[in-house]
Formats: sequence, C-alpha cells, structure tokens
Amino acid sequence: MEGINIAERVRELTNQLHKASIAYYKYDNPIMTDKHYDELYDELEKLENESGIVLSDSPTHYVQGYIIDELKKVKHTKPMLSAKKTKDSNEIKAFLKDYDWYCSYKMDGLTLVVRYNENGEFVQGITRGTNGIIGEDVTEQCRFIKNLPMKIPCSQPLELRGECVVSYDEFNRINKEVSEPFKHPRGLAGGTLRTLDLNIVRDRNLAFIVFELVSPTFTHKLEGLEALDKMGFETVQRCKPKSKETGVEDCVEAMQPEFCKYPVDGLIFELDNTELSKSLGATSHHENCRMALKWQDDTYPTTLKYVDWTMGKFGTLTPTAVFEPIEIDGSIVERASLHNISVMKDLGVKSSGQTVYVYKSNMIIPQIDSVEPINKEEKLIPNKCPICGQPTKIVKDNNSEVLVCTNDNCNGKLLGKLSHAVSRDALNIDGLSEATIEKFINLGWLNSIQDIYHLFDHENEMKVLEGFGKKSVEKLLNSIEKSRKTSLERFLYSLSIPLLGKSASMMIADSVDYDFNAFISKMTFKGAEYFRYLPGVGDALITSLNAYWKKHYSDILQLANEFTFETQKSIMSETTNELENKTFVITGSVNHYQNRDALKADIEAHGGKVVGSVSSKVNYLINNDINSTSSKNKKAKSLNIPIISEDQFLSMLNN
Repeated sequence: MEGINIAERVRELTNQLHKASIAYYKYDNPIMTDKHYDELYDELEKLENESGIVLSDSPTHYVQGYIIDELKKVKHTKPMLSAKKTKDSNEIKAFLKDYDWYCSYKMDGLTLVVRYNENGEFVQGITRGTNGIIGEDVTEQCRFIKNLPMKIPCSQPLELRGECVVSYDEFNRINKEVSEPFKHPRGLAGGTLRTLDLNIVRDRNLAFIVFELVSPTFTHKLEGLEALDKMGFETVQRCKPKSKETGVEDCVEAMQPEFCKYPVDGLIFELDNTELSKSLGATSHHENCRMALKWQDDTYPTTLKYVDWTMGKFGTLTPTAVFEPIEIDGSIVERASLHNISVMKDLGVKSSGQTVYVYKSNMIIPQIDSVEPINKEEKLIPNKCPICGQPTKIVKDNNSEVLVCTNDNCNGKLLGKLSHAVSRDALNIDGLSEATIEKFINLGWLNSIQDIYHLFDHENEMKVLEGFGKKSVEKLLNSIEKSRKTSLERFLYSLSIPLLGKSASMMIADSVDYDFNAFISKMTFKGAEYFRYLPGVGDALITSLNAYWKKHYSDILQLANEFTFETQKSIMSETTNELENKTFVITGSVNHYQNRDALKADIEAHGGKVVGSVSSKVNYLINNDINSTSSKNKKAKSLNIPIISEDQFLSMLNN
C-alpha cells in the first residue's frame, strides 16, 4: 500500500471508530458489531505502528468519553487511561513475562473515581469524562449507590477507581418497569449515574466495584485491594496464578463471565508491584502495567429463513436476518441485524437455508458472526421497495453500501420521518403512535410534519375510525396543540436533517440563545459554516445542514409558523424566589405545560424544589386529577399535604 493510501486509510479508520464510539458510549446505539469494531481497531493500530502516522483523535491513543454539560467538570488527579487489548492469550503471556501478576474481571459499566477525606468521609465522585482528564461530578448521585460506603475506617485521604454497574438481575427488574427497555446494563448504569433526578438513582441498585487504589499506594496492588475489602468496599473479583506455566489458562478458566453477577467484557491482567508498574510508564491511551484479554464470543449454528427489510427515517432499507429460533444465554433468538449491504456481502449471506453462526454481543444483542458457504444464490436484495413498490438502488454511505428507495414520496420514508418528528425528544406529541401515523398516511391526511397541525380538519372523520372515539380524538388533538409551544432544539431535531442529532441540535440552538429568528439569520447570511466552532460540528454536518437548508428553506419557514418558540433566556430572566423553601411532587398529565419537565423547570425558576416521591417534607402535590386514587394522592392525603391542580399552581405564582 502506498504512503498516501495508508494515510487515507488511517484517517478513514479513525473517523469510523470515532463515530462508532460516540454511538456506543454516548447514545447506547451501536452502529457496528463489537467484532467489526475490534477488527477496524486492530487494523488501525497495525497501520499506525507501521507508518508512524497517528492522528490527534486516534482511538488507539486517546480514551473515548463524553462530558454531560449539566454536570460540573472536575480534573482528575492523574489521567484515567484504558488498557491495551488483545484476544490472543499468547500476547498476554509475553506481556506478563516473569513478573508477579493477578487477573481480574474487566467490568462493563461506567468508570468512576471516588474520594474520601482524612476523616474517612466520602467527599466526591467523578466519571471518567472526555479524554480521561476532565470528568463529571456525580457526588450527589454516588450517595445513592447501595454498596458505596459513606464513611470508612481510614485516617488519611483516599482515592479509588472502579466501575459503576448494575447486576443482570437488577437490569431485568428495571426493564420490566420502564416503557422503553434499556439495551444493555452498561447504558442503564451510565444513564442512571448521570441523571439529575436523585430519586431515580435511589430507586435503582447501582453498584460500585473497585479495581484500583490510586492513593495511598501499597507496595503490592493486591494488598491495597485486600485493605479495601476490610474497609467495606466491594472490590473486583480476581485470581492469582498458581503456576507460571499455566497461570493464564487457569485464570481464564476460573474467571468465565457466567461466574460474575455483573456484566463483564473480558479479563484484566495486572502487574502486582506498584513501583514496577510506575517505571513502565504509559502511552496517552493506556498504562503499560496491564493488558486486557477480550473474550471470543460463543457462536451457535442455525438456519437462515429469509432477510427482512425495514425503512428508517432517511429512506435507508435495513436488512435483518430471520433464522430458525435458537436459545442463547437463556433466551430465544430468531432475528439479528445485518446492518447494510456491505455487511451482508462481507458475511456472505446469499440464500435461505444457509447455515449462520449467531452470538450475543455482550450477552445481549444478537449478531451474526459468520455463515457457511452455499452453492445456490437467491435474490435477497430487493430491486423494488417493499413499502411503495418503486425501484431501489445501492449507494455509498460512509464507505458502506446501503440500499435506498428512489421514490422521494415513499410512504415508508414519510412514516419514519413523522414518527421521529413526534417522538419524545423532538416535538413530543403524546398519542400519535407509529400505527396511527401510518393509518393517517394511508388515508391521505399526512404528507408532511405540518399536516400534523391540521389534523383537526379531519376530527369528525377520525371519531368514526375503528379504535378511535370522541375522548381519544380530543386527547390526541389536545396533545398536538400543546406541542405548538416548543423550543428551537426540539424543532431542529424533529426535521430529520441527516447527521444532525439531539446534542448537535441543542448546541446550535444554544449558540443563538434559542432564538428561531437568529438561527434563520445565521443560516441565511453565513450558512452552517457559522456553527463550525461548536464541538462535533465538522465538514459532514455543515454540508448536510447547508444542503437541507437550500432544499427546504421555504418549508422550514412555513412549518415554523405553526409554533411558538420558548427560549431558555426568557425562563432565566423570570427567575424569582416566590416558591423558595417550597417542595413539590408532580404526577399525572399536564395541560398548561409542554410536559412535566417544563413544569419542573418553572418551579425551579421561581425558587422551588421538585422531588419524585411524597413525604412529610413535601409542601404540595400537583395533580390535575385531584380525586385520583393513585398511591401518591393517597399518601398526600394521609399526610395532609395539599393536592393542587396546574390552575391552582399558576394562581399561586400570579398572586
């Protein structure tokens, strides 16, 4: 490979891995399999070593992670680095040499630092954060971690590193209670620890598993972990080799993932001597005193039945392999995403009846590892859209081939866009489900987002539809009307502009003080280039935003006429102390506010406080259904806590 091609490939791999890391860690929405990520990572590391070309944001040299803006930023006492990874046990043996070492589980959660003062009192908790240098202060959230002691028998300052995790039992319990189940315990642990609602943290059994004593140091790390055991901490499970010759194999056998109640994604082999570890130094990505052994996933053979094609909001048709049901890790699996055309071709998926080998990534997400070659080949990639029947074509998207429908008016594209537009993080229209949207599209009532705000023209027709009635129609139309009061970031996110996600929408809105007219002005006179200074806004997003603006400028202005835009600036300017020292609980649906979060923000803007459960310390329960027999209403009545409606609350503010 010529030098220029190596440089291009290094840049391409760096970008791919960076995007995959953001999707995986920040949004808990993987865009590639773990296996594919590891293959790309290994290829990049090999090319970097051979060529000496290492980009500034290379994932092999800098740890990935993300700051949550709402949380205070804190600098770590020393960089929180990763561990070099391998799947080859012989590489582990070569690394360990004749040193004294031990093996522990590589926990799969959110890395966390905790600190104690000289009196043995817990004082701070910090997440890993961006590049392992700046983290997020989650001190108050840590106070609700069930196994994290708040006071320990120690007379000097203490700093620990570990992993915030949830057990599989807790993961399954919580998923039965939430409307949108979490995909993996890692996402549940991270999302819970970062939430600003401490009631959520309290009600979930987070655990903190210590894997390192940062200070004070012991001569041997195992001694430090044993001392922490005696102080009441839960330290990582570990194994000491009994034999130099078979130690690695013995530890691997003794430390299988099923022996741990928490999610793990490998093993850490760590040198025990502290001074030796320091002398070996570190790269900007990992310390040279440890190495991670990533497990090979167990695969299970089954038979491919067919490939199912579904459409996303941008018109991309995504293939899903449907195979004979098979039990993996205690559950029945019969579907696995094939992601795109490139993945299908790379795997060699060609025909029904083909033997496919399936595994569960992180014991949760079904993936196809490989397929057995087959002589026959059938047409698995449709040349006509399964939704509208119009021609499809294969196009390039970030160096991958994807299948798209060529019909701009395809109902599948429209369904995806409208379903996204009404979602909770966009326009937040309650009651307008995907099935309802599809029904209205087929009736010819919906052809754009703007048509949603004219559904009242079909009110009488709606009331006679099967599954609809007077009350349900009124509730839906009221929800649509409530959504007319929105914010710029929700509006932008609702448009399904390629590459413009929730975070970028929020940053762009914030940069113009959430002022729609200011956004229009910037785009009209300077274009998306104006927003380049914002984190994460690069060439691809700028190009996409400009293209969308050029094509849909008049549509954006017309759609905006349906809304009244709120601004954070106006809320902050109205901050008063009218509700100072008053504590509220909110339950049930709201009428005057866009949602309960908006009501909560207004209470806090006027000096009040909102908590999640009713207790003797609460002053008011806000519930528009004052006569409800809900548990919160019953408890409020038993404690003689006033139950007020939104109207009564607003009167309280206006008096």
